[in-house]
Amino acid sequence: MKHLRQYIRQILLTEGMKTADDLPSDIVIVIQSEPGYMEAYYAMAADPSVIADQFNASAFGSITIYPTAESREGQCGDAWMVGGSSAYSGWGPLLYDVAIEWATQNGGGLISDRESVSDAAREVWDFYRYRRQQDVNHVQLDNLEDSFENGPQDDCSQSTAEEEMEGETGPDGYETSAWVNSALSKAYKKPPTTINALKAAGKLVML
Repeated sequence: MKHLRQYIRQILLTEGMKTADDLPSDIVIVIQSEPGYMEAYYAMAADPSVIADQFNASAFGSITIYPTAESREGQCGDAWMVGGSSAYSGWGPLLYDVAIEWATQNGGGLISDRESVSDAAREVWDFYRYRRQQDVNHVQLDNLEDSFENGPQDDCSQSTAEEEMEGETGPDGYETSAWVNSALSKAYKKPPTTINALKAAGKLVML
């Protein structure tokens, strides 16, 4: 039943997600980055330095990501980690696409927050894991105990994955390995197709 609910949510997410072609004429996506930080957000084309108003704009949302290398979360394959995100319904996945592509260009892809993941965010990660396999690659990360015994480079906190899969069994039949079944246990990588489409349409601003 749990897997059926996940599948239904993924279908609904697929049907409702917006693409670069859906951006209103007065809205752009801004990527603002500096060492150790990147934020992508919807802004009014007339003033890209300010995030679009939550109550008056036709598209609203932002996503902030941070590097994980040499952090207390582990090296995580040099991935970047989501620090926070919010968006109008349907407008979140487009920002996640931009974030994944940017994190792939500037590191080892993108991972979820390692401490707390909302139900809505879990649906997005499940969506990438199961419904976007044709254009999004996922890489399985290890845990901080180095269960794969392959060195620290892919060791990463799996607390959210462990929480999600509590009570389930892993591929070896034991509950202790169930975290590998979670979409939250992986890093996601993607070629810059969305970023390139936004650039070509004049809908991307880099700050």
